[in-house]
Amino acid sequence: MSSTDERQPTSDGEHFAASEVANDFRVRAAFVRTAMSSEQSLMSWIRTSVSLYTFGFAITQFFYYMARQQESAQLSSGPRLLGLALVATGILAILLGTIEHVVRIRSMREAGLPTNVRFLLPLGSAVAFLLIGIAALVAISLNWRL
Repeated sequence: MSSTDERQPTSDGEHFAASEVANDFRVRAAFVRTAMSSEQSLMSWIRTSVSLYTFGFAITQFFYYMARQQESAQLSSGPRLLGLALVATGILAILLGTIEHVVRIRSMREAGLPTNVRFLLPLGSAVAFLLIGIAALVAISLNWRL
């Protein structure tokens, strides 16, 4: 605490050294709250992408079923392309949400997020649902029928 340029002012006018701020309970709790908020955002991205997967896959299966019921009718490739687009959008959403979460957590760890805080469940869920989305995209692309 030898120089004043190392000190950071607080709202009540007191000055603390940077190391004291990093060890302050309020700052650490704020990091944990922000990390949990990031986790909640990632879970929202997962929910949105799974909805897109489901809707895209359901559209392709529904129109496949309709085509099977009316053998003489030829359906356009529009529903299949729409299903592909929805599943691909879901994959992109979960991928970008996961990248955003990882970048945010890494930057908070560098700034002082406690290292004993682990966020493996949302990342594991995101990876699992990403693989499910890729499988759905492949199934629709190769015209696999369920």
